[in-house]
Amino acid sequence: MPAGPHDVLELAIDGLFRRRGVLDPSRVVPGLGASLSESLALGYLAAGPCVQHELGSYLGLEKSTVSRLVAGMTEKGWVERARCPDNRRFQKVVLTAPGERAAAQIAEATKQRHERWFAALTEEEHKALSIGLPALLRAMAAEDDTAE
Repeated sequence: MPAGPHDVLELAIDGLFRRRGVLDPSRVVPGLGASLSESLALGYLAAGPCVQHELGSYLGLEKSTVSRLVAGMTEKGWVERARCPDNRRFQKVVLTAPGERAAAQIAEATKQRHERWFAALTEEEHKALSIGLPALLRAMAAEDDTAE
């Protein structure tokens, strides 16, 4: 019996999460101890400081979860929190020097991993991914937009 769309997506998404290291921080960058949420947050913050709610929107996390995430990264010395001077109700999150180094390590390790994976694919698979993955993300985003 051929696999249906649910089976294909379930297998692919499950595999991506497990292989990407979502459940095992040692797989993001061995020895760094960054969870996937932390690595995504560090990558976002590498572009510049932001307020916590902006980081939460980017990561798709609730306010309390973002607060715990930022608190954990603060304990690791990767970020600092400060009140925004123009609106004291908001917390601005800024990378520290160790946070910048961690973000750079994560970015380089991720780039190398993706290059290895891509090199293992055929030209046909490259084309299929370049069409299929953006299309799937577009469909997912459209559903998210209609749910709001």
